[in-house]
Amino acid sequence: MRPRLPSPAMVVALIALIVALSGTAVAAVTYAHNAGAVNGISAVRPNVSTRHAAGKLVATKRHGRDRGRVPAKYLAGVMRGTAQSLTSYVRTVDNTPGAPHRLLSVPGVGRMDTQCADVDPTPGTATTRTTVTFTATAPQGANVSRILGRDIEAGQRPNVFTAPHAQAVTILPSADGLFQVLLQAGQRSVLVVGAARTDSSPGPRAACLLWGTAFSVG
Repeated sequence: MRPRLPSPAMVVALIALIVALSGTAVAAVTYAHNAGAVNGISAVRPNVSTRHAAGKLVATKRHGRDRGRVPAKYLAGVMRGTAQSLTSYVRTVDNTPGAPHRLLSVPGVGRMDTQCADVDPTPGTATTRTTVTFTATAPQGANVSRILGRDIEAGQRPNVFTAPHAQAVTILPSADGLFQVLLQAGQRSVLVVGAARTDSSPGPRAACLLWGTAFSVG
């Protein structure tokens, strides 16, 4: 028996079905390829290099203090820096120089430590002396510009010097109210503005109080 040829209407219907299915497949492949893209531009994670991120979107950070934010290294024309709060309340130990306490640490530049000593030999009575030192961690050392409250009052110029690597240098020799320090190593600069005072001194519960802010750029 000779098979019957499909009618012209059936041929047109089959062609339309094939075209429709092909279009759906192409659309599915295109969608899978561009999944997560915006206007056809794909996103990259926020820890890739700027070279790898060129021409792409950058995702915000998923964890940490900057969660939901785009890292500053991907933003042109924006000053990149951080700010740290300095707060230290240290009790004086009777008739001892006191242990150093970390006040500030800036990677690639150095650290600042404070010490609260008792300078009164009378047992049970402490008269405090607050000192602040800076130790450069940069191999080449760090440039330092320092001015204290009494220097400003006397109209003196800042004390400018180079702090050698791994050697503590004095920033604040004793509680003086105000101190301002500008540190620089490589491409990073740090401005520290702080104050220091004694608390309950002299007395059996004497202490040293320091507070301020450090602004780091670079």
